[in-house]
Amino acid sequence: MQELHSEAENIENLAQVIMDAFREMDIQAGNVLSYQELYPYLQERYPKYKDVQKEAEQHLTKLSYVNPAPDGLMLTQVGHKSLTEEEQE
Repeated sequence: MQELHSEAENIENLAQVIMDAFREMDIQAGNVLSYQELYPYLQERYPKYKDVQKEAEQHLTKLSYVNPAPDGLMLTQVGHKSLTEEEQE
């Protein structure tokens, strides 16, 4: 993996990995991806995720892709649409 040069790049890259987790685990709009499922995924694909996790989640929330849930992140309709559009490209 390339060396990242800024915190903003770290946040953006982690946000993309989180969205990849929704896609790979086939989470539908309105459903929650639990942290119990998400953390092992992040650990495997982005070991330094803890450094910018909160910021990446806030970034995805501002984009309206996810909403915080008590035990994880809920995929919104906007987030689901974004994932399906990426698959069609």
